[in-house]
Amino acid sequence: MKKQDFLNELNQRLELLDPKERRELLSDYQEHFRNGIEAGKSEEQIVFDLGKPEEIAADILSERDIREEHVETDYYYVPRKNQNENRSMSKQILIGVGLFFLDICLIIPIMVSLWALVISLWTTVGAFILSPLLLGVGLLFGEEIEVYQMFMSIGLVGLGLMLLFVVNILSSFTIKTTMAIIQWHKYAVKGGGKNA
Repeated sequence: MKKQDFLNELNQRLELLDPKERRELLSDYQEHFRNGIEAGKSEEQIVFDLGKPEEIAADILSERDIREEHVETDYYYVPRKNQNENRSMSKQILIGVGLFFLDICLIIPIMVSLWALVISLWTTVGAFILSPLLLGVGLLFGEEIEVYQMFMSIGLVGLGLMLLFVVNILSSFTIKTTMAIIQWHKYAVKGGGKNA
């Protein structure tokens, strides 16, 4: 939950208060946000530290012996500890070393194999689809072509076109997986903060 969402909900839940008192309370909470941001906290962390707006409003209203009316909300908010803080340099180095060994032992061999498969399949598909062209080059150099070679060439084109669909899906999967691994490494090292 961001600052504005927090203040809007708190304002809505404090409608039973005198408008002047409500403005003063909201001003106090805006000051909490200002101080927290100056201290380097994110808006989510400040909201987590303050608590749920409905509980704050209930406490304020009960202190003034005002009976709270039930207010419908469009969402359910559960404050969580902020995980978006940037990691210190020593943690980044330690995590980077751990990821390096994970990459060497597991991720790099798998990804190299996957990319080698994709490249070899693209080469195979290209050769299959271009097989009539290779047959034509043979004709230019005076080579005699048998009928079975023509049918074989046509069959290879068909097989190449069928494999093209599979290779395209595998290529897309490999690219997405590679990008996801890169993003995961970046997130793990930086801690998911603003620099990630």
